[in-house]
Amino acid sequence: MKNYLLAALVVAAAYVLVGTLLDSVIFPEDEPGPAFYPPTGYQFVSKTEGFRQTVVKRENGLLWLELELEPHAAGPPEHVHTSFAEKFAVAEGTLSILFQGQRRVLRAGETLLVPPGTPHKPFNETGSRVVLKGPMEPEYALPDQFGMFLAQAYGFFDESSANNRAPKALLQMSRFAPKYDSWLASPPVPAQKALFFLIRPAARLLSYRTHYEKYMPRK
Repeated sequence: MKNYLLAALVVAAAYVLVGTLLDSVIFPEDEPGPAFYPPTGYQFVSKTEGFRQTVVKRENGLLWLELELEPHAAGPPEHVHTSFAEKFAVAEGTLSILFQGQRRVLRAGETLLVPPGTPHKPFNETGSRVVLKGPMEPEYALPDQFGMFLAQAYGFFDESSANNRAPKALLQMSRFAPKYDSWLASPPVPAQKALFFLIRPAARLLSYRTHYEKYMPRK
């Protein structure tokens, strides 16, 4: 029994070492070119979330977005960004948002700053649309790469209902989450990082990527 366990551990260690080496060093993914970044004025829609995002401005690696939530929009899963904040500023309608496990309601003219590392989930419980127009100061901008993530994630998860369930969702997030700093609210981010480190090589072997040409912004 001990010999079988030892052999299994050796095989697992070899998979992690060789798989990571092949994926990250020997055959790394190509870096996405400028065409993968949504230009100013571009709109991308998530049917799954009920969101419409409009790129208001791009400058010096930063991104400003306007967000429209359709009536009864479910929104994204509760999630975390560890390296950047999000400021939700309601211009129209009534926004519901899970913030640190608590449900908050924001009305027109109200704002909420979500610091890095804080679980959150915006959604719409009303029968009217909600419009968010964030402040244009650089300190409230998003990383430019976040726009590329939204285009890629919306494309993938809207393509098929199966993409929103395990194992496909888990395999894809093992590529998306570390690249774009978008993690589920639970389990803890360190646990997700460890899990995704283990399955990332397998996901790459199964043709999962951090970015796909078919989800690039289209004119």
